[in-house]
Amino acid sequence: MSLPSKEDARLCASVVKEIARAKGITGDPASIGALTTTVARLFNRGLRNRDVLLSEAMTIADITASRGERDVLSGELRNMNPGAIDLSMEPEDERGHQQQ
Repeated sequence: MSLPSKEDARLCASVVKEIARAKGITGDPASIGALTTTVARLFNRGLRNRDVLLSEAMTIADITASRGERDVLSGELRNMNPGAIDLSMEPEDERGHQQQ
């Protein structure tokens, strides 16, 4: 296995940075890692043009993000106890305290 050239590594890094900024995930290491893996796989499949690589990676990032959002929402729904009252939904008084 050979390492990519500096130019290739810079290309992939710039694509990752641009997508991370656009998606607002610059502070999330797990998302950055997944995005880096996605870009590297696309690059290894032969996508060497920056615009094409960026477009494909952005599309995959959108699909992954919506799937992740769906998983989070379905997980929250599974953990809800039907009939239970969530105190965070109770009205608050003027000082921001929940009414008892």
